[in-house]
Amino acid sequence: MTALSQTFSKEQTPARIHGLIRLAFLGAILLGFAGLLQGETAGPEKGVLLIHGGGNVNYQEFVALAKKASGNEQPVIRVITTPQGERRKADFQKGIPYRTVSGLKKIFRLKEVTELYTLSQEEANTPAFYQQLDNADAVYITGGNQCFLTDAFLGTETLAALQRLLDRGGVIAGASAGAQVQSSFMTRGDYTRRQILGDQKHQEGFAFVKNAAFDVHVEERAREEDLLELFRAKKSQLQDKNLEPLQLLGIGIDQGTAITVTRNQFRVTGKGQVYLFDPKQWNDDKDSWTYQTLQPGTTYDLKQRKVVEE
Repeated sequence: MTALSQTFSKEQTPARIHGLIRLAFLGAILLGFAGLLQGETAGPEKGVLLIHGGGNVNYQEFVALAKKASGNEQPVIRVITTPQGERRKADFQKGIPYRTVSGLKKIFRLKEVTELYTLSQEEANTPAFYQQLDNADAVYITGGNQCFLTDAFLGTETLAALQRLLDRGGVIAGASAGAQVQSSFMTRGDYTRRQILGDQKHQEGFAFVKNAAFDVHVEERAREEDLLELFRAKKSQLQDKNLEPLQLLGIGIDQGTAITVTRNQFRVTGKGQVYLFDPKQWNDDKDSWTYQTLQPGTTYDLKQRKVVEE
């Protein structure tokens, strides 16, 4: 008797067979539910993200969030300058303060502001480096090139420490490159051309916001429709061959503009617009795909993908 025939032998009761069928049915439901969750956009369960489109940054907003998170007037802040790449290396080694560090100290009278810089995964895994994040209330990630960030930090103790910072209610802010890296799909991950899909080797971001893709400097660099290329991408253009682009939520941010993400909602601040690319609102005609814009003061629900009426 074969194994298959043994499975449904006379020795098994109808009740047992019915039980197996129920289990199989339940398993199919759970698998389907898991598939739905894969396409769900969500922010961090705890903590706050400040995601800025570049240009003139409102550091006052960042400082206010840091003070609120820490519960005191002297929050511990780390400024990650890794996106500056090799051009920062010499000045860092000489001890020349980075402008954001000196600005936060001088303008806002903050005392506990220090720089974190490395291009090495090996150093990013050393306690001397990542434990500085475990002592922080807030982190600011500078602009530059986001590839330096993912090459140095993906899969390291430093990225784990950033997640721990959020888990204890801290703040992670970033502008330009420091903003693009915060979504699960990282746009313009390329050391040279900086096209929307990048070099197809740097499309994985830090995923502080899941099932999302950020773009920055939108109006200033005429990037209003660039994210559409992501949603029309072929599998051969994607680093993750299992990724379904139409499950993502695209978010473009103008310069001088930011979104503040708390759990599954964000609020728009600044002087420009935010551009939303939601495939769930589109039909099969790719030529008709477009975006909607959000103005400063608007609150948006990431999970439900709709504006929150106030």
